[in-house]
Amino acid sequence: MKDMGNINEEEQLGENSILQSSEDVEYLVRSVQKLLEEPDAVIQSWEVEPINPGLLNFTTSGIYRIRGTATVVGVLLSWSLVLKCIKPDSAEKEDVTYHNYWKREAEILSSGIIDHLPGRIIAPRCFAVQHKSEHTIGLWMEDVSRHSKSDHVWPLDDWGWIAERLGEFHGAYLTGTSLPQQEWICPHWLKSWVRGCRQYAPVIQEPKLESGHGDDDTRARGRHIGVGDSVRYSSAGSKHEQAHSIWQWFNQYSGQMDKVLNSLDHLPHVLSHQDLAQGNIFMPSERLDDSVLTLIDWQFMSISGVGEELGKLFGVNASFGHIAAEDIYTAKEEVFNRYVHGLRTVGWMGDERLARYGYCVSIAARSMWEVPEWLKWVEQSWIASGINDELEQKISTRAQIITIQKEMSFEAAELAHALFNQE
Repeated sequence: MKDMGNINEEEQLGENSILQSSEDVEYLVRSVQKLLEEPDAVIQSWEVEPINPGLLNFTTSGIYRIRGTATVVGVLLSWSLVLKCIKPDSAEKEDVTYHNYWKREAEILSSGIIDHLPGRIIAPRCFAVQHKSEHTIGLWMEDVSRHSKSDHVWPLDDWGWIAERLGEFHGAYLTGTSLPQQEWICPHWLKSWVRGCRQYAPVIQEPKLESGHGDDDTRARGRHIGVGDSVRYSSAGSKHEQAHSIWQWFNQYSGQMDKVLNSLDHLPHVLSHQDLAQGNIFMPSERLDDSVLTLIDWQFMSISGVGEELGKLFGVNASFGHIAAEDIYTAKEEVFNRYVHGLRTVGWMGDERLARYGYCVSIAARSMWEVPEWLKWVEQSWIASGINDELEQKISTRAQIITIQKEMSFEAAELAHALFNQE
C-alpha cells in the first residue's frame, strides 16, 4: 500500500501506478472525500487491483479497484472505489448513434440521468468524470462489488427476479415517465449491433456435404463438409445436416434482417441498459420486498422497443453459460412471464404480444454473431487431430441456443403478421 501522508509525490506516481499526475491524485482525494461524505478526509494509504483484465470493451483501457484508508477527525476509515478508463477506438465508435459510442458512459455520468431511475433499478454513484490527456477519460465511481454473486451459473429464480425488475423499469416509461432525449443515447441499439456483427463476425461459406466413402478411419470419423475449406465434423449424418440446415436458415434470415429490425419502430419505446451480461448485474444477498437491482456499465444505453432488452438478458447469459444448459428452454419462458408481470405491476395494460415481439426479434438477431461463430467452431472441431470435449460441448450448447433463435424468428414472423400486417 502507498501511504499518502508519509511519501512524496514522485513515489506516489511511479511508472506502474495508474495515477500518473498530480491531477490524478487530486481526483482520487476528492472522490474518496465524496464517498465518505467527509470533505476533510485525509487519505493515509491505498492499493490498486485491476478488474477483469483481458475481458474489456474495445473502448475501455482499464478498470481498477482502488482501496485504502483515510482519517477523519483522527478516526481511521476504510474505503474502496472504482476507476474506469475509457478511450477512442475505431471510426464508427465516434458516432453518437453507434451502439458502442466511446464517450457515452462519460456523457451519461456527467448528465446525472441515472442518478434517479424509476422502479427498483439503481446505478453506482459517480464521484467525478476526469478528462485526461491523449483523449482518454477517467470515471471515478462507487464500488458495488459487495452485491456481487460469484457463482458462474445462477438459478432460474434469480433470472426471473431480474426480469421482473426490468419489467417494472420499462413499464415506468410506458405509463408516464418521460424518456430522456440526449443525442448520445443510442436510438436503435439492435440495428447498430447487427451492423457491427456484419462488419466483424467470422466470414462463413455454405457447408457442403461430401460422400462418406473411404477407409475405415474416414467412415468412423464421419463425412466431410466444407466451411471455407473441407473440414471434419465430430460425428456423421445428422450433424452434417444440422450444420447445413442452420446455414440455410441463417442465410435466408440475414436477407430479411433489415426489414425485421425496422419493424421494431412499431413498438412502444423504453429506456434500456442493453448490456445485461451477468458481470454487469449486482443483486442483494437477501431479497426483500424493497430490494433493488444494481446495474453497472451503461455504455450501451439505448431507446429500445419493449421486450427488446429482455432478449439481450436471456440471450447473452444463455450463450455465456450463466443459465444452466438444462434450464435454457424453461428460462426462456420464465423470464418473459416475470418481465410481463413487472410491466403489469406498474400499470401497463398494453398488448403483451408487443413485448413478445421485441423479445423474439432480439433473441433471433443474436444469430448474426452466434451462427458464424458456431460454424467456425465446427470447422475447428474437424481440423483438430483428436476429440476436444470442451469444444464439442460448446458446439452442442450453442446448437441448442441457435435452435431457439430459429424458433423465435418464426414466432416473430407470425407476430409481425398479426400485429403489423407484415408479411
